Amino acid sequence: MYIVIGCDNVGSALAKNLSKFGEETLVIDNDETVLAGLKEPNLRTIKADIHTLDIGSLPTKDVIAFVLLQKNFEDNLTLARNIKKLFPDKFIVSLATDEKEDAELLESGVDYAVQTVGIITNAILSELETAKLKRSVFHLVSIIKAAKGRGLAIFLQDNPDPDAIASGFALKRIAKKYDIKSNIYYGGNIGHQENKTLVNLLETNLVLLKTTDEALEIVNSVDKVALIEASIPSKNNILPANIVPDIIIDHHQTDFSLVKGEFVEILPKIGANSSIMTRYLRHLDIVPDPPLATALRYGIRVDTSGFTRNTTTEDLDAAAYLSPLLDVGLLSQIENPPMSEETIDIIGRAIRNREIRGSYLISFVEFITDRDALPQAAELLLQMEGVSTVLVFGIDKDKVQLSARSVDSRINLAFLLQKAFGFMNAGGHATMAAGSIDLGIFGDVNDKKSLSKITFDAVRKKFFSAAGIDIEKRELPDELELMASNSMKN
Repeated sequence: MYIVIGCDNVGSALAKNLSKFGEETLVIDNDETVLAGLKEPNLRTIKADIHTLDIGSLPTKDVIAFVLLQKNFEDNLTLARNIKKLFPDKFIVSLATDEKEDAELLESGVDYAVQTVGIITNAILSELETAKLKRSVFHLVSIIKAAKGRGLAIFLQDNPDPDAIASGFALKRIAKKYDIKSNIYYGGNIGHQENKTLVNLLETNLVLLKTTDEALEIVNSVDKVALIEASIPSKNNILPANIVPDIIIDHHQTDFSLVKGEFVEILPKIGANSSIMTRYLRHLDIVPDPPLATALRYGIRVDTSGFTRNTTTEDLDAAAYLSPLLDVGLLSQIENPPMSEETIDIIGRAIRNREIRGSYLISFVEFITDRDALPQAAELLLQMEGVSTVLVFGIDKDKVQLSARSVDSRINLAFLLQKAFGFMNAGGHATMAAGSIDLGIFGDVNDKKSLSKITFDAVRKKFFSAAGIDIEKRELPDELELMASNSMKN
């Protein structure tokens, strides 16, 4: 049973709702007219003045909680003290106007204080957030509709991960709702077995572009351009630097002063871009089919590392919405692909070549063709005892590819890599980041042994220096030292 003391609009509504749920409720108030309106099953009333009310005489044997809804704070405070003195095991809920009243009620024995101002404020903020989302979606859709003639080109980050792939497909699905043709493009490669499996099972092509000239041709052939999981053209994407995308949707930390676009939605506090795209789909009443729901759900899980990293209520809400819609069999195929021989080799080299300085670990895996093996190696090495930050890097054609992971709350990996290798060469989140550095003149070096040594020394020194770790000087010829330094500049 519940005892509600005070029967204004809130008390009356609460009592009626409890009655609907089959809960026995006793309502006490001094206004007979108000009490006369409570004619619900399981509901009893007592007319009494709370200042003279004998609380000890109330039927309290089976009471679950007292709910104090007096308009006067002092009355609620007095009631709380008396109830707690007579019935110390009973749960008490009381209204409070502000934090000061909240604190005083809690000190007097109230188990939970409800701040009316806070409830109203949160409700208004929630509605304002809905209004903001509605405005954003309307703006996004208006741009997509403007691509009626030649269509929409969707560009993903280089070497797209599951979050980027799923987000790209979600935007394509939105475009389809308005009969807008679209294609998805990317630079780099899709090497990770899970990513390949994801693309294959979605049964939609992603178009690989090898040069910015190819990207420029695509841009000139369509009406609108979208950039997903990246925010600045040429920074971890194949778009030329002088292009201004019409649509930018991302969740990575960035320099907002450098971001230009007609529609820009960058939410670094949200753990996965797929969570942002899921919000759009829901607002547009687009129910994702099982493959898309599976891709989005998997994208959220991967980017939040199983909901243990950078996870927000938006990510959890999106995941909860998608879970009943996904294809469990499809998810199993994505999560358990065969591991390639090169991936195993790279992980082996990462373990063998590791160097540890304090809680920092770096490992140079030399020459690779599958850069998606780097984060797998980084995740594995992060499990080593005493290690809290890992950087794994290797040479892929004419670039140095970087992947970093950390569980050290004192550092921000994205900022650390940008400090070490330049803003345009790295980015990500506080706990997971990546980078891609053009080897420049070193890309033409035929002697792989020399190229490896120069690359290792340059990356090693710059990373440890940015982290504030002193290392012994390696003996490099002055000209090579200068070349290595120049190659890593922004």
